[in-house]
Amino acid sequence: MLESAGKKGAAALRVLDQTVIAADEQSAGRGRLKRAFYSPAKTGVYFTAIYVPSKNIEEPALLTASAAVAVCRSLKEFFGADAKIKWVNDVYVSGKKVCGILAEGHLGPDGKIDAAAIGIGINIYPSDFPAEIAGRAGSVLPDTFGASDNREEAQESGVMSFPRATRESFAQKDVRVKPEHDTLPLNLARDVSKKLFDILSDDSKIRAALDEYAALSFIVGKTITVLPVIGDDNSAYAATVLGIDKEARLLVRLNDGSERALSSGEISIKI
Repeated sequence: MLESAGKKGAAALRVLDQTVIAADEQSAGRGRLKRAFYSPAKTGVYFTAIYVPSKNIEEPALLTASAAVAVCRSLKEFFGADAKIKWVNDVYVSGKKVCGILAEGHLGPDGKIDAAAIGIGINIYPSDFPAEIAGRAGSVLPDTFGASDNREEAQESGVMSFPRATRESFAQKDVRVKPEHDTLPLNLARDVSKKLFDILSDDSKIRAALDEYAALSFIVGKTITVLPVIGDDNSAYAATVLGIDKEARLLVRLNDGSERALSSGEISIKI
């Protein structure tokens, strides 16, 4: 969409600003490094938010960071979830990945990014994940959600503390049955997008979101394996995470005491 609009000029791109396309299923979902993103029907929401600023995007990594913060804020408000971030683009709940983010930019005539499509996939309901990801993938609502016989117990646990706009989706007495017309996924996509565009509307909000992004990281202080050349284990080295800087780079210390700032497009990490 961005590519075809870009060929028509900047005006066509501007028309797309803050457009959001959402689905409850993807047949060919993908994440970073062309990895497949499992996204079966009626278990989550998968959407793309288009951002076309008045000036070129100087720091693309801030788009991903801003989106991660928006997701964490919404998950907190909708579900009471204590969401955390794994640099650079994954959101975790209860130790499992529940959301992936992929930001891709459109290059203008000057070779700079003048528009971006920010893809966000959130696993809401429990699902039978493929064996290769079952150990690390999860859903915002716990596995016990489908087996719960007590609505009050579910509410008290925090997993049903939805805002008024979405609470009607769970009006049924038995929470084991999802409503025929489930409005929760769409409302969640709408809320995340609204928060994301609000962050991106002001430089000070972006900087504040980046501080929040760093604070929500659960890998600071941990030892990780850095893969500078994806798929080449011979290039791997161990490092300790020191923090995240103002450009959303990961700051690490190697075993020899040297320090590096890692950019998201250059490496992959394993905890």
